[in-house]
This record gives sequence, C-alpha cells and structure tokens, in this order.
Amino acid sequence: MKSRLSKLFIIVVILTLALVGCSQNSTSETTNSGTTDKEKVEEHRLLLGTSSQGGTYYVWGGGWADIIGKNVPGTDVAVEVTGGPTANIQLIEDGEMDLGFVTAWLGGEAYNGEGWADKKYTKIRSIFPMYASVMHIYSLKDSGITSISDFAGKNVSTGGPGSTSAEAGNGLLEVLGLKPARVNAIPTNAAVDGLRDGTIDTGFAVTGVPGPFMLDLETTHEVQHIGLTEEEMKKALEKYPYWSEATIPNGTYKHQEEDILLPGFWNIAVASSELSEDLVYNLVKTTFEKHEDLLAVDPSAKETLVENVKYSTIPYHPGAVKYYKEVGVEIPDHLMPPEAQ
Repeated sequence: MKSRLSKLFIIVVILTLALVGCSQNSTSETTNSGTTDKEKVEEHRLLLGTSSQGGTYYVWGGGWADIIGKNVPGTDVAVEVTGGPTANIQLIEDGEMDLGFVTAWLGGEAYNGEGWADKKYTKIRSIFPMYASVMHIYSLKDSGITSISDFAGKNVSTGGPGSTSAEAGNGLLEVLGLKPARVNAIPTNAAVDGLRDGTIDTGFAVTGVPGPFMLDLETTHEVQHIGLTEEEMKKALEKYPYWSEATIPNGTYKHQEEDILLPGFWNIAVASSELSEDLVYNLVKTTFEKHEDLLAVDPSAKETLVENVKYSTIPYHPGAVKYYKEVGVEIPDHLMPPEAQ
C-alpha cells in the first residue's frame, strides 16, 4: 500500500511540474508575443506644451499627438494647454514638459539668452519645422482704424500672456512709439468676442494663413485688414532680427483689398535634450512619413517639410539629426547639437 501511494505521489508531482512548465511557456508567449524581455517595447508618456485652447498650436498638437500615438509603439503624448512659446520653453527647462511648440524668434532668444529671456535656456532642442505664421493686425470696417498709427488712444488686444501674439504685438507698439489707451493681454478668441461687442477696438494675432479666427470673424462682420508700411517694417526688423517679412496675398480673406505686408515667424517643434536619441528619431521619422495625416489636421502642415529645417534658430536634437542625415538633408553648422560639437 505504501509503495502504491509513493508511486502515485511521484506521478502527481511530475504532472504538476509539467503543467507549471506549460503554463509558463503559454504566459511567456502571451505576454511577449514571441519576443524576449529585452525586445519589449519601451513605454513613453510625454507632455506636449501648446497654447490656449482653440489656438493653432493646440489644434495642431492634438492631431500630431494622435498620429504619434497610433504609429510609435508604446508612446503616448498628452497635449497641455499653456501660455504659448515662452511658457513651453520654461516648462521644458524646468523638466515639467517634454515637448513644445515655439516660434523661431522666441526660441532663438531663449537659447541665446537674449530679448525676453532672463537667462540661456539650454535644454531646448529643435526636432522639426512646423509652418510659417504671420502677424495679423485687424479691426472692423466701421471703426475708422485703417493703419497701425491709428492704434494710439484705442483699446488694443495683443494676445494671451507669453504668446507670440502678445510678445510681438507689444514689441511692435513699442518700436513704433504707439501708446494705446489700454492694452489687453487676452487670447485671440476672447479678443474677437470683445471686437464684436465693442469692448476691443483692434488687435494682433500671430497665426497661420488663413487664420481660423479670421475666417470665423468674417462670417459676421466686415473686417479691416491692416498692414505695415515699408518704413514701419524696416524699424521692426532692425529691432527684432529673428522676425521676417511676410505678405498675405490679396484675396486671402473676404474683405481684403490688397496685398498686406506684415511680420512673419517660423514655428518649430522642440524637445527636451534629455529625451533619448532613439525616441526623438522615431518622433521625427513618423512626423514626415505621416505628412498626409498631418495635412488633414491643419492645412499649415503643407510647410512641414525636411527642406525647411534651416528656419530654426535652436540646435537640433541628435535624434532629429540622425533622421535628417538618413534622408540626405544637411543641417547648418550653427544648428548642430552642442553635444556633437
């Protein structure tokens, strides 16, 4: 009897070990999908700084984050509402944000410790060019405001604090020696509401062309589009060398009657220098390979092209450089990563 029980015990142990082995193999196959632990997809949870809700950066960022999430395994990008370029730069520097959208102007000043920057912001790195935006200067036809010189004594909106609109609007008023009755630092959508109800006389807004806010405003009101004279533009560029000349062609907007000369700004996607080379490489590669998907997000993405890398004012991340070299695009020496110099 004792012998039979011993044999039965041995059989049970053998069967138990066999089942455990099968279970482990099955779990391994289910968990790893045929890969080893070393080949598991690394997960990344990234924060992207954009601008005020409804702004071009916010819309663009939401679409881009969705594209990345669907095409870069293990990567999730959360879109954050922020004050715009200066806030994005500061948040990346402080380690509170991983990615951000900035203008080449404000980014260049930040990296070099010039202009608005109180120090050199050394953690920002370019990853890809986005699009060129233009400063829109606008009022309503019945306001009697036809030029920027008419802003003196008026209630002017510049844009949300820290936004390119606010920084550029205030800068232009200063360089041209104009003194409005009141300057309102409010987002563009709030400024347009103010224009409609008469609490705002005129405003600035830096956005792509055509600007969504302007197309909306023209559905209810006759808009007065305001440009700069060549002399006014010359003064602005002398003060702000990171700005450029831009023209909104006649006919772009419903109530536009001629070409309009205005300041222009390139927009750049930036990343923290602390992100890995492989991760940034995959972000950049996916951005360009899914260009058609980006166009469906915003028409301004037509300018998101590898040949436009030259418009950055901030050195590129090593991961971005790896991709551009792969596709035969040369990065100017002054935009090479400081890590590689």
